[in-house]
Amino acid sequence: MALWGYRPVRPEFAIEDPKRDFRSAQIIEQYHLSDKALYIPDKGFSWKYIPLDRIRGVIPGRDTRDEQSFMGGYHIDIPMIRVIYEGGAEVLTLEGTRQAEELFGRLKKDYGGI
Repeated sequence: MALWGYRPVRPEFAIEDPKRDFRSAQIIEQYHLSDKALYIPDKGFSWKYIPLDRIRGVIPGRDTRDEQSFMGGYHIDIPMIRVIYEGGAEVLTLEGTRQAEELFGRLKKDYGGI
């Protein structure tokens, strides 16, 4: 695979010229969202993508990560979004609540669901 490869999450989800589409995408933390697809970091410097018209559901949520420091343990609340498509799902974790809300809103609007 090329250093900067783009691959669909399923072979039948391929879009025309994902490299060009990726360049026009809005960046929300580590994810890129264009008018055609959601790009998710993959191994190395490559990206996997889900075309927006293949998304069947978007579910917001929260996850808790347990951390330890020299003063004791603590919990970090992490926003997450489940993106459901035919044949699978991706769990997107974000650091900021505002960014998670923005990404959720765009995905919800773009795929026309919920």
